[in-house]
Amino acid sequence: MKLHELSPGSPSSDKLRRECPGYTSSQFFPSVPPGTLHKGERCEDLHALTFSDASFDLVVTQDVFEHVPAPDRGFREIARVLKPEGAHIFTVPLYAGRRSVVRARLTDDGSVTRYLPDEFHGNPVDPKGSLVTTEWGDDIVDFIAESSGLKTSIHHYKNRRLGLDGEFLYVFISRRPMGAGEVANFN
Repeated sequence: MKLHELSPGSPSSDKLRRECPGYTSSQFFPSVPPGTLHKGERCEDLHALTFSDASFDLVVTQDVFEHVPAPDRGFREIARVLKPEGAHIFTVPLYAGRRSVVRARLTDDGSVTRYLPDEFHGNPVDPKGSLVTTEWGDDIVDFIAESSGLKTSIHHYKNRRLGLDGEFLYVFISRRPMGAGEVANFN
């Protein structure tokens, strides 16, 4: 199975790296050309991945899509690089019970327009952090479908015995449907 993780940096990333022989990863470095190595890590821009179509069985992003300034392009790119029947497993903070709030977006000239005061989250490769561009709400599934054609399910994990109790314990699984004439191949 070919698995690619964008912006790894958690204990689960370490586990995937150790236990999945087909694992590769990348980070985004704004000043580095996509597809090249920087400090031992491949640089990829989620808006325009350098991978061929149908490259991966599985793509993983953990707390990434709340920082993507053009998330429609990002979801479209993930759909493009997934093999037929492939999956995107990801996490984002989900503000259940409300619609998504756009905090900032990428403009046609490549700049980022901010609509709300800046908010940043930690970033494993940038001490300044990552700008929050979207606070995702209940409409995320529709946004993904409209942007990319991926069908998404939301899984909420809560188990006090295991220490899982709090907000933002959602895991999303998006699947790329098989197109006409395509054959699933999980090698």
